[in-house]
Amino acid sequence: MSAETYSFSNGTVYHADGTVAGTYTTDTAGNIDSVSTDEDGNGAVDTVIADTDHNGSFESAVVDTDADGYGEVVLVDTDNDGDFDTSAVDTNADGTFETTAYDPNGF
Repeated sequence: MSAETYSFSNGTVYHADGTVAGTYTTDTAGNIDSVSTDEDGNGAVDTVIADTDHNGSFESAVVDTDADGYGEVVLVDTDNDGDFDTSAVDTNADGTFETTAYDPNGF
């Protein structure tokens, strides 16, 4: 399995083959603040990652695992050390998180 290669230009994220994978936003300094992708091409966002405090690492992530338009997995870096340490998972896609976890050392 080869790693996916992405390129970024003018607010758009591209796959290596040139097809659009999603969008991104930047802060005033030009650093990437958030990336949103629609990997399955159904018009709904599948993944969002965000640098909410503009320090260069992503503090939050949401993933729509079943393409229903709602995030079933949420990851957060609550202690701002650069890795995700808190998670919540909606295992049955009912809109509530059945499983949560916290690891101060990160996942």
